[in-house]
Amino acid sequence: MKKNFIFEKDKDISTKHISFEQLENYSLRNTLRDIFDEYFRRPYYFFKYKNFFKYQDYKIDFILPSKGFSHKSRREKLNQMKKIHGKSILNIGCGNAFDYHLWFKYMPKKIVGIDLLNYKNSWDSVLKYVKKKNVNIEIKFYKKDFNEFNSNEKFDFIVSDAVFEHCKDLKNVIKKCHKFLKDDGIMYASYGPIWFSYGGDHFSGRDNMKNGYNHLILEKKDYQKYFDFNVGSFDYELNQGGVGGILVKNDLFSKLLANEYFEIFKQNNFHSEFTCVEHCPIGYELIKKDSLLKKKLLSKYKTIYPENFFLKSHIVYLKKI
Repeated sequence: MKKNFIFEKDKDISTKHISFEQLENYSLRNTLRDIFDEYFRRPYYFFKYKNFFKYQDYKIDFILPSKGFSHKSRREKLNQMKKIHGKSILNIGCGNAFDYHLWFKYMPKKIVGIDLLNYKNSWDSVLKYVKKKNVNIEIKFYKKDFNEFNSNEKFDFIVSDAVFEHCKDLKNVIKKCHKFLKDDGIMYASYGPIWFSYGGDHFSGRDNMKNGYNHLILEKKDYQKYFDFNVGSFDYELNQGGVGGILVKNDLFSKLLANEYFEIFKQNNFHSEFTCVEHCPIGYELIKKDSLLKKKLLSKYKTIYPENFFLKSHIVYLKKI
């Protein structure tokens, strides 16, 4: 693995291996998978995992083993709850914005994308595509920390994928979301892996599955050694390492338990209309079979219920109270 990891905050980190236009068409394979998920996989998992989590203080509508609810299906669910056509969307942590084809299908009036990092080349390609194809949707992008974002506008939808688990000040982020969301609006968010689950640092376990809880059980000095040994170059982390090294290097984690997310939602006058929980089969089996690992986790985190160590992520649809 290549070393010399150097993070440049303002460097354009747009993806280079695929273009926005190449993602225009949803494959037949993915369509068939979504149909299978809706009519077979999700109903089956609903009964199989109905009582899988017993110590979560929020209503769980579905439990899935890390698959079974595609990004396209999640947007269809949102559209069923409130029609997207002609509405405004605030996208927090838009990244490359290469999933915008999924939004274009519903013809919203406007999409505003915000990201802390620089994806200018990707954003330019999205704007170029919109102009070329005469897509009648207003698109704006801002390279900005959401905590510094200001607007007099309120939005019909606030959406984010893989963002909340990286917010150090999630309370303020949710407070601002409440401010920017219309009274009848919906906030959709998916986030995970959650800090206390397997690979919660988006890094541990990349060398060996047995090390998936290193971020929790190793002391700070030993974890740093583990990181230094396994981190790749900036380009590797960006394109092959799932940006794990970048996230660890900048300590971009909320470090919250699953219940704590919902406590923050409630404190800021949000309630969940629909909640899907994904568990981690790898983490579950690892803890089940490795008694020493389980002992280390439970002795270090005495007040945490064991199920939190394999509760991977949330997919939530929130409304204002």
